[in-house]
Amino acid sequence: MDTAQVFQLIVRGLYDIQITQFTQLGSATVIVFDHLITLGDEVDLIWKSSWTLGKILFLLNRYYSLAAVVFNNYAVFAHTVDHTVCQNFYRWQGWTGLIACLLAEAILQMRLYALYSLNKKVLVLMLSCWVLCLGISAYVMYTVLAKLTVTAMTIPNGMFCVPGNVSPHFYTFWIPMLAFEALLCTLAVIRGLRTYRSNRTSIFHSGRELVAILIRDSLIYFVVIGAAYLTCLLVWVIAPVGLLDAPVGFSLAMSCVLANRVVLNIRSVNRNANTSRLPVTSQKSMNSHNAVFAPEALTSFEMNTLRKMRVEQSFTEVIDIHDEPVDLPFVVL
Repeated sequence: MDTAQVFQLIVRGLYDIQITQFTQLGSATVIVFDHLITLGDEVDLIWKSSWTLGKILFLLNRYYSLAAVVFNNYAVFAHTVDHTVCQNFYRWQGWTGLIACLLAEAILQMRLYALYSLNKKVLVLMLSCWVLCLGISAYVMYTVLAKLTVTAMTIPNGMFCVPGNVSPHFYTFWIPMLAFEALLCTLAVIRGLRTYRSNRTSIFHSGRELVAILIRDSLIYFVVIGAAYLTCLLVWVIAPVGLLDAPVGFSLAMSCVLANRVVLNIRSVNRNANTSRLPVTSQKSMNSHNAVFAPEALTSFEMNTLRKMRVEQSFTEVIDIHDEPVDLPFVVL
């Protein structure tokens, strides 16, 4: 190899490092910016609410991912790192990505479970596929990290961790996750079509705003996350090893931001409906509570139980202004 080729390889390596640094910084910016613009909603809708499984998952997903990107950027831009730090950093980053995906997918499964009226068969299907896909991805991650070697390389103005001995089959890590996202997306589409057919109109104009929000956010999440995972897979197959970390930050950022938005949007609709409903008729339940609601809003029982993510053993009958029954699109948690 002559001097020109060596120089070209060095320039190419430094270029890949710069791209990786910028993409890590960009993904961190996405998360921090979203945290700042939604902090007010978080205080009103999350901090002031009672402790539930939904609240715990939201906080874990929100702040674990924030801590992860902050640490990732520190490692990427650090001026003094050694081989041990680099090795541990890659292990941390690999498992952090898997955990972040786990938290985000748990939130989406809870929402789909609500959309399917607490259907146990759907729940078993989702959980079984979730455990299977996570198990396969975790196995791929473990086997690759066990053989991975990372070197602290000196670059202008600092040090950078350069991976080596990367398995050519590392891209298979994303395949089970893509498959599971496809399953959840299919379930959301099926539920949306059923809701459309039952109401004979668009689900966004059927008076069931909460259902529309659930389906809309779920589909947006699946499309964006699917695109992010597919991008990671293609980069790991086609791009050089120096760009291995480039797309990973955005998969973490998108899963964090979109899963949080699903929770905040649902609770925002709940809050607005509770303040704007009008008394028009009566509601019956096993607890013999009486309440009155506007015909085009979900009942207080439905809203509160969906928000709290708890199974309540009761039933509700809603009657509109013309005393005609309104078919509830789903039974909530």
